[in-house]
Amino acid sequence: MPLLAVLILPAMNGHSSLRGMCPWARAHAELLTARLSFHRQRIPALETFRTILCRLDLAVLLEALSAWLSACDAERISLDEKALRGSKRSLEGPLMVVCAFGQRVGLVLGQVAVQGQDRTEAALALLERVPFEGKLLTLDAGLMVRPVVQRVVEKGGPT
Repeated sequence: MPLLAVLILPAMNGHSSLRGMCPWARAHAELLTARLSFHRQRIPALETFRTILCRLDLAVLLEALSAWLSACDAERISLDEKALRGSKRSLEGPLMVVCAFGQRVGLVLGQVAVQGQDRTEAALALLERVPFEGKLLTLDAGLMVRPVVQRVVEKGGPT
């Protein structure tokens, strides 16, 4: 778990690649090793982080994060479609995702990539993942379509 913490902290400070995260972690090594339990009391090398991330079971990580986010008590959740900044390629448009954002906790609770132009399917898939029963749920205007609204009502969302 200390390895994930060392990746999360630089990400929270604006670093989005391992090559940026590792120098940040080394610059803060004294503080990190004092607070987190590392073998040999030093920050692992870049290749160690890469190896661990390649072996990480993404399904288990997502399940653990989902359980943690459920416990965060996000009382207001917003569903919105976003274009990921920096994802536009020469012949393709930007990567589009539908995100669930917890207003009170200030966190993205989940996101699903939009395949093709079908944001409705992405929103439906996200609604299956994010627990919103008894919470205030707001939808982007583009997501206010019958199948999405029906799913919200079926799952016990406020009407």
